[in-house]
Amino acid sequence: MPKHPEPQQPDAALPTAQAEQAAAASSLGEAPTAREADRTVVGTVLEVEREFIWIETEGTRAKLYASELMLGIGEVPADRYAPGDRFEAFVFQMGPDPESGAPQFSIRRAAPYRDALNRLEVGSVVANATVVNTYDAGIELDVEGVRGNAFSDELPLGPGETTHDRYQLGDTVHDLFVWQVNQDDRDLSLSVRRNAPGYVEALNAHSVGDVVSATVTTFGSRGLWLNVDGAVGWVGPQELSLADGESAQDHYAVGETIHNLFVWQVNQNDRDLSLSVRRNAPGYVEALNAHSVGDVVSATVTTFGSRGLWLNTDNAVGWIFKEEALLEESETLTKRYTEGDPITAAVQHIDRQSRTLLLSARRIVSALAEEPVVEGATIKALVVRKQDGGIDVSVGGESEIYVPDYALSLRPGGSPDLEPGQEIGVAVMDVKDGVPTVLSRRRALDGWKAARDRLAAEVVVPNARIIPWADRPNHDGRAAIDLGPITGFIPINERDAEAAQDLMNRRANTRLGIVIEDLNEDTWTASVSETKFKTRWKQLADSLPTNEGIEGEIIDITRGVATLDLGCGLLGKMPVSELPPLANEGVERIGEVVTVGIRSVDPNEYRITVESGAYRLAEMIADRENTTVEFKAVFKGEHGNKEVRSGYPVARAMAGMMNRDGGHVLVGVYEDPETKKGVVIGWEESGFKNEDGFVNELSSVVGRMLTTAAGGFYDVRFETLPSGERIVDIACRRADRPIFAKKTWTRGSRAEFFVRYDGATRRPADDQELYDYLRERF
Repeated sequence: MPKHPEPQQPDAALPTAQAEQAAAASSLGEAPTAREADRTVVGTVLEVEREFIWIETEGTRAKLYASELMLGIGEVPADRYAPGDRFEAFVFQMGPDPESGAPQFSIRRAAPYRDALNRLEVGSVVANATVVNTYDAGIELDVEGVRGNAFSDELPLGPGETTHDRYQLGDTVHDLFVWQVNQDDRDLSLSVRRNAPGYVEALNAHSVGDVVSATVTTFGSRGLWLNVDGAVGWVGPQELSLADGESAQDHYAVGETIHNLFVWQVNQNDRDLSLSVRRNAPGYVEALNAHSVGDVVSATVTTFGSRGLWLNTDNAVGWIFKEEALLEESETLTKRYTEGDPITAAVQHIDRQSRTLLLSARRIVSALAEEPVVEGATIKALVVRKQDGGIDVSVGGESEIYVPDYALSLRPGGSPDLEPGQEIGVAVMDVKDGVPTVLSRRRALDGWKAARDRLAAEVVVPNARIIPWADRPNHDGRAAIDLGPITGFIPINERDAEAAQDLMNRRANTRLGIVIEDLNEDTWTASVSETKFKTRWKQLADSLPTNEGIEGEIIDITRGVATLDLGCGLLGKMPVSELPPLANEGVERIGEVVTVGIRSVDPNEYRITVESGAYRLAEMIADRENTTVEFKAVFKGEHGNKEVRSGYPVARAMAGMMNRDGGHVLVGVYEDPETKKGVVIGWEESGFKNEDGFVNELSSVVGRMLTTAAGGFYDVRFETLPSGERIVDIACRRADRPIFAKKTWTRGSRAEFFVRYDGATRRPADDQELYDYLRERF
């Protein structure tokens, strides 16, 4: 890892700049630049040291630090790697290694590391993280296997205090705010400061359009981090007024106060302010207002954001969302464009509040105004800005319409991650003089009908949201409730008009449990009861089976927690990590039906916790082995032949699954020869006293006996069956490359290719069959 990594600029509502490209030369050749990062390379181990290994890949010699290797507990590089070993590594976009000038490589950050990274979201708070490195600019931490950085200005350091003074390796840091999930580098940007008491109040004291003074705290990727009356501020490189060839460090100094900074975004997700020198310069507003929607302009790329391009457009700031750029399929922005490139684009919208031109290179003639604007039609709209309780969208360029939260999402009270510059589909609910006045995004979503059809009389909604009075739909004096796909109303006999208004004013946006009494299929609104909810919810919860599995449909996945519809509106919650693994990565999980059991029911919080593994595996064991299921009595027991004691049968079975469509190797189960059914004996027969020992030994066996890439295509789970026995589920995914197996305990043994067929793992009959299978499968 680099000793002094640069702070990474966060994603703002209009996406911000990426890190500078690394272009340092190594001793063997020119290092790949950041444009070539976010990819996997194959390399060879050259030398092995105690804390790192020297590698060679693509003509480049580089260090690969121990923190970026796949090592077990207490292992050092020499325990796992030797000169001549081949490996696969991920190239990430952090700056080059300060010693060798080579790019940054990582075996650890290759798949399935990204799955762990994606379980953490911007805005979440990490309860505990462990310090794994300290450097002058900050500290590096481990967050449940994911690496993150907290830079000095994000830490509670005293005057003159350094990170080395405050933190030691192994220290635990509590309550860290996640302000960026860096997909390029596959790490996190963390902050103690942005989660401190009073910080949010300091942030919200500012509004878009304010002009402020701020103090420089540190330098980022060609831009500046600042302190704005206690809040974190960022000025990107395209927002500074610098001379040609001049850098931010040339023009500013840490501790310097900069005046007349324009606030063009208050970022609630990552809790910082986007600031600009340029947008408050004399003549800037006139340059912005010289443009009109539909104008075709010539612009120049100034820098890259994580979701698009920043441009200079006749001295005004322009932005192109990546979907509006001229990209071929699978092409990235950095492959298509470089800084200084000219782009011809059309003005889609002029956001005078943030002083930004929203442009499109793909649509020189705007298609927004060409959509039919009639009631019931679905048209395209451009997100202009986020508002409290909703968003502003543009239809046809200049006209802006407010769309409240309850019309955005299929989840009751849901607030989707929509960003300015993003194009969305909206359903037209009302039109006046040919202009839409009421829009609904939720009605235009693909899953709207399915979510709507889940609602019926006697269905409960435990997490309905009270719609604020100011955003109320036509309610006739009734309290309006957000049910997700539709709106519900509490009848007058439960709350009169005055009580309804009081509810919508005082408890706006808070949660409410209701039961649907009647559903109007003409208007798709519902009459709901608040007073009957507790009784109805308890009746439904009491009817849930406690000793057998039930089916639940996944309707939402947020911050690593899956929500399942158990029927009649009852919702079950479980960690995503406990869901049955997918045979193929990238498959959409929303709408998937899984078998779960009830773990706990909390009638006070109306919360049901479910689990899936035990019931799903019990069903597998009750059936015979097949293409996706294989039973193994032991992994490496003391008894049996040499193969069994080595663990090779399990490794071979895993390879067969990976080379086909994925599946499960169940350890602690054997197939009864008479019934062909599974018989459980428990995983402890495999000779391991604890789960860590089993996992470490399996990792070692896979590393020795299977192709290196195999480590990225399986997960290990220990499950307790409803009958009480413990087994191991080795869940294998479909591999994207051939996985070969080798009996490494025998000198001169050859690598073999296995495929899982109906109830058997076997080798292809001959070389021709192997060739045909590899050509068709991979």
